[in-house]
Amino acid sequence: MKKFKTASGEPPVLHRNSANLMQNMLDEVKANITVLAEFKELIPPLQNIEYEQLKTNILKEGCREPLLIWQTTQGTVDGSIDTTPINVLIDGHNRFEICTQHNLNFKITLHDFATTQAVRDFMIDNQLGRRNLTPEQMSYLRGLKYRNERQIAGRPIQEATTPLEAKNGQGERTRDKLAKQFNVSPRTIMRDSDYSEGIDRLVPDLKQDVLKGKQKVSKEVIREIGRSVSAETAPLSLSDVMAITQTEQASAEPSDTTSDVSELMKQIVQIANSLDPNSAQFVSDCDQLLILVTKAKQHSR
Repeated sequence: MKKFKTASGEPPVLHRNSANLMQNMLDEVKANITVLAEFKELIPPLQNIEYEQLKTNILKEGCREPLLIWQTTQGTVDGSIDTTPINVLIDGHNRFEICTQHNLNFKITLHDFATTQAVRDFMIDNQLGRRNLTPEQMSYLRGLKYRNERQIAGRPIQEATTPLEAKNGQGERTRDKLAKQFNVSPRTIMRDSDYSEGIDRLVPDLKQDVLKGKQKVSKEVIREIGRSVSAETAPLSLSDVMAITQTEQASAEPSDTTSDVSELMKQIVQIANSLDPNSAQFVSDCDQLLILVTKAKQHSR
């Protein structure tokens, strides 16, 4: 059973009126809930009609399902030595938002997690259990799960099984395990990984719109962004993505390999000659260059 802690991190001293004390502890936790952006972003957004229906239900019947809270310390979350206790919201972000806006009461349940990686794994699995996921959300979550499991295992995202492991039947690849779990091919899992990387390269509002299906961007373009755009690059806006889309479409036009490479080289030279470090378009121009160079290498093989 989860033990309650006070704001100072110390366990409460029980006395005869322990029921009141317990309620006071719950109220203290509820009044000091922390919403972390990195966890909230793991939750695919509800469609507008779904959110409005949830709000209508809560306003009419109250918040019947408890919010899930992780009692931990600031240091556990950010890797510092800060021992300040915090109450992190893990599940129920939409319910918490609605209840807070309308000053409604809600219940909470406490859950133990050893690390933030364990929290991510729990949240991803929890979201994958939803029945109303869009195809974009399902691909994103499968890709996130692949990346998260690779990180938990302390291995690079791009995996490989050695000949010795394959011969001995050891070291089942993460992609193979997840392919069995979700009844898809290992190749689909790897494509989902690229897709989730690409989604995470977008500015927050665009990311939410793409996952909702509100903003249509082809999966291949998103995957190309995931493969080619560095994580250190500033998040891409819609105009940046549209520029990449145009590049993809131009490169997809049927022609022989020689003319393909020649056309790509012309585009590379044109963009390279116009590069200006002081321009607002400098980062997006560099990203386009990376994509074009990658395509040129692929065509020359």
